[in-house]
Amino acid sequence: MPSPIQGLSQPERVEQSSRRLLQAAAELIVEKGWEATTAAEIGRRAGYSRAMVHARYGSKDAILDAFQRGYVTQLNPDADPDANGLARVLTHFDRVQQLHAEDPAVTRAMFVAAFEAVKTTSPLRESVRSQLANAAVKIDAALRAGIQDGSLRPDIDVEAALQDITSSIFGIAFQWVTLPEDHDLDHEITCVRERIIATYGATPR
Repeated sequence: MPSPIQGLSQPERVEQSSRRLLQAAAELIVEKGWEATTAAEIGRRAGYSRAMVHARYGSKDAILDAFQRGYVTQLNPDADPDANGLARVLTHFDRVQQLHAEDPAVTRAMFVAAFEAVKTTSPLRESVRSQLANAAVKIDAALRAGIQDGSLRPDIDVEAALQDITSSIFGIAFQWVTLPEDHDLDHEITCVRERIIATYGATPR
């Protein structure tokens, strides 16, 4: 059991224990998937008792909710409203690279959790479906804004571009999760990002 660090206030200790529990949840999601992971395992991995986990969150589902709010939702960023349409599209690629640079293990857990939602019985399914739908709305709006502001080609098929962009992000992520030894997520995101610019960006005058 980790002993309290001297000098930390109670809110700081709560924040630290919550962070450890979410990190432990991320590790176990990658190793076992969410449904096969128990609250007791999360507590043991983080170095806390099951009673402490229950006191902090109440249930495994509450840990899942916290993980999704704290991490998974970051995959669906809000773009700078003053940015042009192309920059708003690229924000989604930039965010994946940012998260990967900060913590590759947690980034992997985010995608594993998202892919687990393919099962119709998964408790993650509705949340992930909602996040994907929201991301599609943001990218669709960015594409249309880019056509209007001149940062994207005026002849773009928005629906086809939307499918291309969203499938590119998750296709790369799936390969990275399943074959990490053969795929460099950051490099491949950069390559696709450059292809998106070349394919859909307006020709410089």
